[in-house]
Amino acid sequence: NMNRIFLSLCIFIFSTLCGEFLRAEEIMVNGRASAWAGYGDESQIGIRYIPELRILHPLAEGSGIDTEISLNSFAWAPVDSLSDFGDNAQLKLYRLWGRYSTSQLEVRLGLQKINFGPAKILRSLMWFDKVDVRDPLELTDGVYGLLGRYYFLNNANIWVWGLYGNDELKGLETFETDEDRLEFGGRFQHPVPRGEIAFSFHRRYLDADDLKRKMAPELAEGSENRYGIDGNWDVGVGLWFEAVAGEINKEESLWQEFLTVGTDYTFAVGPGIHALFEHFIESSGPEVFEQKSVNRFSALSVDFSLTLLDTVNAIWYYDWKEERVYTFVDWQRAYDKWMINFSFFSSREDEAGLYGGTGFLCMLTYNH
Repeated sequence: NMNRIFLSLCIFIFSTLCGEFLRAEEIMVNGRASAWAGYGDESQIGIRYIPELRILHPLAEGSGIDTEISLNSFAWAPVDSLSDFGDNAQLKLYRLWGRYSTSQLEVRLGLQKINFGPAKILRSLMWFDKVDVRDPLELTDGVYGLLGRYYFLNNANIWVWGLYGNDELKGLETFETDEDRLEFGGRFQHPVPRGEIAFSFHRRYLDADDLKRKMAPELAEGSENRYGIDGNWDVGVGLWFEAVAGEINKEESLWQEFLTVGTDYTFAVGPGIHALFEHFIESSGPEVFEQKSVNRFSALSVDFSLTLLDTVNAIWYYDWKEERVYTFVDWQRAYDKWMINFSFFSSREDEAGLYGGTGFLCMLTYNH
């Protein structure tokens, strides 16, 4: 299993640095515990604990080495079968990375979270993560890889990454990745008047078995080149866009296109009402911009503070193809270490996870 090989490599590298880490000036042990109870298509109760160890060791001339190790331990059971709690218990690695950084350079190796782009809800540039804006914990599995970022003095920055051993679907992917082959890409971000613009690229090879199952048995292999451009500006209101075109090469090309446009504004009335709107288009066809299958979604989000401790966030999703509105309303009370969320939601019946169907969810979170 390539994940195990990559994990072993990371552990070996971290072990060789243990002499430096033992002299670290700062060692932090944090954790996040949460418990939830929900009613919906997946009525369940559950508990989760994510312990985190951070080790920091400064080097000469403003550089430093640091590492993060965290685990995701959780258990859940349907409300009508609490005896299944033990059967649904899992413990898995959540993050394991080491980083060398200076004032302008960062190089990070290991199991890590990689995300970028200005969109907030309907993200065309959701390439490597699956963060759900409705989730107060913002949980997402990481990817195994090497990420380098360099920041120029004019606030431009360049990213370069290489990923290896990631065989699960990431982000908006349709086909799984061949875990035995390197996937790689990069991103260049540059300031422009009142904002910034960026270009991204990613190349990967597709898992042959998954491609055969989903497309045609005679296909042996395939690859994907993904191109992205995004920009955001502050012109009194926030404006942004993300545009992605991905070419899947097999016997005949398949193009997938994603487009997000968005805006937000904070109204200076009462507690300060923040409103955000995004529109998302997903399409595919044999040629770029030749749309054979098209899906469109819109999202309107409104959030405001009731008190210093209480925040309300409401999101309305509209599926233009099904002509249906889906709703999410969340009330959050946040203390220094405790957080309480109570959410009502309606979503597609075929959506998996805690927010599938129609129901409510109560979550209690403790950070230390």
